[in-house]
Amino acid sequence: MDVGTVMEGTCVSADQRVTTVVLEGELSLDDLRKVGEELFRLALKGHKNVVLDLSQVSHVDYRGLRPLAARAEMFRAAGGDVRIAGLSGYLMHIFRAAGTHDAFQFFAETENARQSFAA
Repeated sequence: MDVGTVMEGTCVSADQRVTTVVLEGELSLDDLRKVGEELFRLALKGHKNVVLDLSQVSHVDYRGLRPLAARAEMFRAAGGDVRIAGLSGYLMHIFRAAGTHDAFQFFAETENARQSFAA
């Protein structure tokens, strides 16, 4: 499995089918823009299935969630998807408040999200 740093606090690992992006800390609007840019780069490289691991994220700026949902829609249009793992109850409230809770499939554990692509 390849593991490489994409941006500070973010790590990407990929196998043949699923790419996992691990995020940490408090994610500002700018941080979420960078995540969106990374998702775009991954899509251009042919990655179709991505899991965003938010288990180490304590806060997200709600303004960055709609653009993130748009990136997920881009993956779906190409036959893939972006799924979210490790979301706390607090973060789920932010996703709901931003109106993006229906834009993603959520999983308690990263491995469950990764395995969901096999189903």
